[in-house]
Amino acid sequence: MIYELRIYRFHKVKNAKKKFLAGFTKARRFMKKYGVTFVAAWENPDRADEFIWIRAFSNDKARDKAIDAYYGSAEWARIVDEIRPLIKRREVRVMKSLPYSTLK
Repeated sequence: MIYELRIYRFHKVKNAKKKFLAGFTKARRFMKKYGVTFVAAWENPDRADEFIWIRAFSNDKARDKAIDAYYGSAEWARIVDEIRPLIKRREVRVMKSLPYSTLK
């Protein structure tokens, strides 16, 4: 499996996180359809402007295909302008699990 650890920090806009989460909830509804597996999400108790989540793919080729399909979809086009302007900074770490990891 290929995992992505994604960390977003929001602009200092009123209700930025709340607005983002509303859009993210919409995005989650069609992730699986395009091969993107939602794993988990967290809030950072020390940073009110931060959202952390992990998504997964079966392998590198599947990741490339899923990303192209997801970001090229009509569903994404309808919500991207709700989500992206709220994100000030995005960090993405691509990860492969080790043999002894509980997530394979």
